Amino acid sequence: MPPIRRLPHIRCPPAYLMFSTCDKAVRPAVTAPVEGQAVAPQPSAEEVAAAKNVGAKSHCCRMLQGLQELRNNDTLCDYSLFADGQEIKVHKAAMAACSDYFRVMLTGNMKESREQFVELKGVTSEGLKVVVDFVYTGMLALTVENVEEVLSAATHLQVSVAVELCSKYLEISITVDNCVDILNLAELYSLASMSSRARQFILDKFEVVADSEQYFKLTARQMACMLAENSLRVNSEYRLFELVLRWIKNDREGRQPFVADLMSNVRLPLLSGEELVEKVSCIAEMKDIAECAALLTEAKDYHIVTSKQPLLQSDRTQVRSDLQSLVMCHAQNLEYYTFRNQRQGFLRDATIPLYNPSVVVVDNFMYACGGKYDSTENNEIATARCFRYDPRFDSWFELTSMTEARKDFVVVALEGKLYAVGGQDENMVMCTVECFTIAKNDWEMRASISNSCYGHAGAVCSGKIYISGGQRFSGCSSNVVCYTPETDVWEDRSSMLNGRCNHVMLEVGEKLYVIGGNIEDSYGFPVPIIAIERYCPGTDQWTLCQSTCNIREAGASVLDSKIYIVGGINGEHYYSDLLQTFEPVKDELRLVEKFPTRIYGRACCILTLPQYV
Repeated sequence: MPPIRRLPHIRCPPAYLMFSTCDKAVRPAVTAPVEGQAVAPQPSAEEVAAAKNVGAKSHCCRMLQGLQELRNNDTLCDYSLFADGQEIKVHKAAMAACSDYFRVMLTGNMKESREQFVELKGVTSEGLKVVVDFVYTGMLALTVENVEEVLSAATHLQVSVAVELCSKYLEISITVDNCVDILNLAELYSLASMSSRARQFILDKFEVVADSEQYFKLTARQMACMLAENSLRVNSEYRLFELVLRWIKNDREGRQPFVADLMSNVRLPLLSGEELVEKVSCIAEMKDIAECAALLTEAKDYHIVTSKQPLLQSDRTQVRSDLQSLVMCHAQNLEYYTFRNQRQGFLRDATIPLYNPSVVVVDNFMYACGGKYDSTENNEIATARCFRYDPRFDSWFELTSMTEARKDFVVVALEGKLYAVGGQDENMVMCTVECFTIAKNDWEMRASISNSCYGHAGAVCSGKIYISGGQRFSGCSSNVVCYTPETDVWEDRSSMLNGRCNHVMLEVGEKLYVIGGNIEDSYGFPVPIIAIERYCPGTDQWTLCQSTCNIREAGASVLDSKIYIVGGINGEHYYSDLLQTFEPVKDELRLVEKFPTRIYGRACCILTLPQYV
């Protein structure tokens, strides 16, 4: 007998690893080799790891196809579903695997688990068939006609994935002709995402929806909620008032009890005085319903006392908008840039041209104080005049002038008061401090800072006012002082790591950030300071950030914990046309926008502007 020919050994991973990619797979026992028997070489760690990842990508699909074929051929079907008198045969295991409803029913001690069928109430046969097909195929056959039935069946049977797919289908199907129907459906089935999408669609296209039949399907509760939203888009508040009246008149008797509640969400103070007197006052509901009459009186009073408007702020006096804008007061213009839509434009110019004033925001009013008297380059005369800009009506109102004319100074707001610190006027550098009480429309002197300075920066942090750097007779300073309004006392704090003037300082997360600025060389020429410094009031310590910024005489404001830096003079000694943002959390500086023109002046702030601006 010829000798047995032995095949060369093929290295394979252990057999049990080929059964399944699941770690819980049953593994056959491995027996010890017989003495004298050749032992196969053991696989390497890399081969074992690779073997664990072996699997069939199409396995799930093939299994679903196999189950569907079994159901189509009525093979191994062990349960029947009845709806509207129609029978649908299924496999218990398949239904229990996909439906929480059936899992509880068929795996517990319920009567239906011991029977061969169940009759389902509250679902249609068409909706049930689509959901069962989804269980076996993963495909949901939705149409505009059947989606409500399918959603009802999927919700009833607790097939969460099918419910989610119905929700997404409806979200992309929202139109003016079905938006309220979809909103009501979302609320009926507690579908938060679909409800939010439908609500936002109505808010965005409120005037268009108001011209359709869908508008009158809104409930009083839904109307009240939408009227309270800042994101509701209308051309004017008076237009919204008219639309609310239309909704009421559609069912005057049934909706009369809700009039006062709805009108309390219409921002009547934002109507013009003429509209209030000549139009709103003539409406019967506004005269006959006591709550509405009180709202009308409140709105009229708001217009009578213009100087006191900041003291009369409420939800009804806030701009109906969620659009935050960067407002820049430079040269003779008041320019804005809206972050969400990158829109640029101009607002109404001030009563007189404002040249590099100091600005601050209180209750969405912009206060512009001081600055240069005119635009003449060689004229260093400062002005003491102060103005208030109101974005609600795109209007200006002149306030009481400061006691002293000043430019290149700091103005900050704290607890209903404005504080003007330092500055200069012609050949005089100031150390004086003035406080403007909004309620009194009056300025009064406060404790002066220890050294006269201009070109410094200031910010409010934890109820105190901080002033940093600035130009003194001895040069650019690194000093930092802190003011406590309650005691009217200034105190020294740790100096910055770099002396600088013409910089900005802002508060984010109870820390102060100093950006940009310059010092002067022996010839008086500016030398940029590019380091960004962070100050912690709690520890009285300064630290350097990783990012740098070469800019001076720029404007800066904070929005959503980000510092926006606009205009100023860049490292090439040209006025900048850039809008940049510094994000303290990431310690990252990036470009946001490049404007078509260069931005002059450091006066800027964040305002909420009306949507129709």
